[in-house]
Order: sequence, then C-alpha cells, then structure tokens
Amino acid sequence: MNYTLVIYHLLLVVFAPLVNCAKILAIYPIPSPSHYILVQPYLKLLASRGHEVTSISGFPQKKNVTNFRDVFVKEVFEEYDEMISDFQKPRNKWADMKFISDYCAKLTERVIKNQQVQNLLKYEHFDLVVIEAVYMDALYSFARHFHAPLVGSSSFGTDPIIDELMGNMSPFSYTPLVTIGYTDRMTYAQRMRNVIYQLLELLHVRLVHVPRHRELVAKYLPHIKEDLWELRTNFSLMLLNEHFSLSFPRPFLPNMIEVGGMQCFHQPQPLPQDIQQFINSSSDDVIYFSLGSNVKSKDFSPERLSMIINIFKKLPYKILWKFENPHLPGKPVNVFIKDWFPQPDLLAHPRVKLFISHGGLLSTSEAIYHGKPMLGLPVFYDQMKNINRAKEAGFALALDFFNLDGDKFESSIWEMMTNGKYFQKAKETSRIYHDQPVKPLDLAVFWTEYVLRHRGAVHLQNPAQKMNFIQKHSIDTVGVLIVLVSLLLGGIVWLAVRILKIVLSLSNVQKEKIN
Repeated sequence: MNYTLVIYHLLLVVFAPLVNCAKILAIYPIPSPSHYILVQPYLKLLASRGHEVTSISGFPQKKNVTNFRDVFVKEVFEEYDEMISDFQKPRNKWADMKFISDYCAKLTERVIKNQQVQNLLKYEHFDLVVIEAVYMDALYSFARHFHAPLVGSSSFGTDPIIDELMGNMSPFSYTPLVTIGYTDRMTYAQRMRNVIYQLLELLHVRLVHVPRHRELVAKYLPHIKEDLWELRTNFSLMLLNEHFSLSFPRPFLPNMIEVGGMQCFHQPQPLPQDIQQFINSSSDDVIYFSLGSNVKSKDFSPERLSMIINIFKKLPYKILWKFENPHLPGKPVNVFIKDWFPQPDLLAHPRVKLFISHGGLLSTSEAIYHGKPMLGLPVFYDQMKNINRAKEAGFALALDFFNLDGDKFESSIWEMMTNGKYFQKAKETSRIYHDQPVKPLDLAVFWTEYVLRHRGAVHLQNPAQKMNFIQKHSIDTVGVLIVLVSLLLGGIVWLAVRILKIVLSLSNVQKEKIN
C-alpha cells in the first residue's frame, strides 16, 4: 500500500474546504420566507467550508454564523402584503405577467438603492455572485460589476425564462408553463394553450420586462456597457429546486442541476413539548393543516372559518392548524392552533398521516421527503401544478381553494385518512426521491465550488445561451428549407400544369385534323 498517497488523500479531504476560499455575494431579496428557507442551508454550508458569504435579503440570521454576513434590506417588505392579496385576484395571462414583472422591478430597484448594497458596490469585491434568478435581471449586472461568475437558483425549477437564461430546450409538447397548472400529460387543447402561453411569456420578457430592467442598469450601474441581454445569458450554473420524483423526467443541460428538497437535510428534532403532548393525548392519527407563509388562515372569512371548524369538530383525529391568531372562537378540543410549526420535524412524526397544504414547492418536497400524503388547496403560481403532479403520482387530492365546498372538503379528508393507498403512494414516491447517490445540498455546494475552481466553468455554457429565439429553434434554417421546398414543389406543379396544357392542346389539334 502506498501510505504516502493515502495520507495525501486524507489531508486533501480534511483541508479541501480551506483551500481557495472565496468571497461570495448571495442576493435573495424576495420577501417570502420560503424562498430563503430553501437556500439558507446552502449558504451556511458554503460558509462552514471557509467561504466568506455576504447575504442580501430580508431575513438576517438570529445568531451569528461564522463567515456569514447579513445585509438586511428591510425595503423589500414594502407593498408585499398588498402584492400577495392582489396576486390572488383573477386576471388574464398578459396582465398576470405584467403584475409579477412590475412588482419584481420595484423590488429590484429597492435592493440596488439600499445604502448598504451601494457600499458593497463601491468598496468591496466578490469572487462569485449567487442570486435568485426569478425576474431579477438588473441584479445580474452585479456579477459583471465584480467581474465574477454568476450562479443562479430557481425556487420553482425551470420555465421558459430560466431555460432561456441557460440555453436549455424544453419541448412545449410535455413541459407545461409553471403557472398554468398542467402536468406533463396534456390533452391536445392543453398543449395548444400551453404553447400560446409560453410564447406570450417569451414575448412579454422581450417587450416589457427586459426593457424595464435595462433602464435600471443604465440608471444605477451606468459604467456597465454590455446590453442586459448579454448579462442575463451569462450564468455559469443554475440550481433548480426540482427533482424528477417531484415532477417528471425532462431535458437539462449539464450546468442545470436538480437540487429539489435541498432544505430537507437535517435529522428530525424532538417536537416542542406542547405539540408533543397534544399529539400524545390521543391514540388516533394526526392531521397537519398549513397554507404556508403567504396565505394566512386568520384572514379567512367568518363563513369559511365556521365551515372548517364544524368539519374538524366532527373528525376523530387530532388536528394541528397553522393559525396566525392566538384566538379562534369556537375552536374544537381536537384542534391545536399555533402561528408557527417546525414543519419538517412535524411531517417526520409517525403519527402525522395527512398534510392539508397549499402545495408550495417547499411543502410538497418536504411531504415527499417524509412520505406524507397531501390534500391540496392551491392558491397561486406553481401550486396548482405541484398538487396536480402529486395527484397524478397517487398521493394527493386537490380542491378549489377559492370555492371550497364543505362536503367535498370533509369527504376528501375521510377518503385520505381511511384509504391506505395514498399513504402507500407517498411512501413509494419518497423512496424514489431518497434513492440518490449524493444529497441535493452537497450537490449544490459541489457544483458551486466547481464553478469557483474552474473560474466560471465557461466550458459548461451552451452556445444556445447567446442565440436568439429564431436561431435557437432553427427557424432561420428550417424556415429557408421550407420556403425552398415550397418553391420547388410549386415549380414542379407549375411545370406539370404547363405540360398537361401542352399535351391537351396537341391532343385537340390532332382531333381537329382527323375530323
């Protein structure tokens, strides 16, 4: 045995985190807690490996973390509650895209204008920029400002815009738009609608979204002369909160890495005493009801609250309900309310047998991680898609949140609590998810450091990143071939008609001579 080589490899493993440590700027300004919950373990793991992480967000750490610095941008919370409320209002597709784009443009400007962020731009340097890649185009310019590689993450996986940033190809025939609610099994009518909506999305980016962010770059970072389109197609890596067990098999480029559920990494911790005592107070199974951080049960109408309370009162099960008000008039004795629950630890508990959820991707991935069936009440954005995929996989049912029928709500709970097939399907999907060679969190860190080691890893970037839509989809070449073939066929038809006319003319002359 070569002991020198063995010792070398051991030293490499021990000291690798201390080699080539980088200064990393992380930009996660979306004020939804779930977006930051997803990336927080990733950023902390980078810091634990010796990298100096500076995090721009609305969620500073409650305790000091070694190598981790927060830049708290409180301005990101301005208009957030109003946006969530307005987001739930019905509107047409174009208006919906404009609504999201308008909000994200305001959010982006608030981040750039923040004095602490301005100080970073003026006085500091970073080796890598990591950013939430959803509609934050002007912030991509930070990477060019620092002459650093750009790494993106997407909290909902990919869509036409993320694909365009990376040069990825997603066939419209089986890759539905995130916000449309379809799965990969679409009817012809759904495929037609999907194509129209995806083209509208790409058109909106070009006509409305990018021009607005181009103005922001010109206003706040005028020294950057590259066009925004060049900046937005400069990603070295994209981390996707997606996994085929959560969605479906589909094409990805080598620098698009599935790290779905990377926030689910820790061993379940003991539950707080009050929650554990409530669960132990009955021998029956337990239901967990939470609509996430954006939709609040306390804001339900009195009629809806009364309906839910009356249904829960009739059930023989203990129910843990994320309710943001300490007082719930008429609360049944089998219901425990709290404004916050340690969701991963709770879903890991063997007595919890049903998760009533809005279907956010973090909640969906945590349900799959712990093998728990879901009763979905999707509200907006990707939630309908997530629940529909879970429904197709066999471990979920879906109800209409906006027109919630009491009888259907009650019967769905009974069905899922008494029919073991949902629990078995959840466990089966969980086994598929866990059957991975590397944990998603470790995978995310590996590829991030890969980009650092290879100075941007430009060898991973696809040429399609720099192509326009017409070039990338070969419309310019295939279109010319179609025109040429059409002209050729047209010429053949014209020639055939001419020959036929001549033949008929000669035939008529011959007949006249005979007569």
